[in-house]
Amino acid sequence: MKLRYMIDRRAVIKNGKVVDYEPIGVWVQGPGPMDIEVYYLPDIVEWDQDGFWVINRLVESDVKALPEGFLEYHRDTQSPYHGSRGPILETEKFSSMDECGNEVRSKVPKNR
Repeated sequence: MKLRYMIDRRAVIKNGKVVDYEPIGVWVQGPGPMDIEVYYLPDIVEWDQDGFWVINRLVESDVKALPEGFLEYHRDTQSPYHGSRGPILETEKFSSMDECGNEVRSKVPKNR
């Protein structure tokens, strides 16, 4: 199964300045028209779980297929004051989105 994924990071702010970006989860896009899932590390606070809000907006808007460049758009429009995303990687290593999301998330370095 061909999957695409990217790491989601939140900004680490000290003295009012962004000093680093801390990995907090992974977005995984599958081959189907609406195959998108997000996998966040435990204890990530709700306001940092932007991926869930994106998926909720898609469902509420009754979107039937993700637009072309979906991950690229969400990578490129992320405010650097909030976080960063990417790079976008492709893999055929996994048999499901859950397998990919859970494995990649388990290997995300924990800076906390």
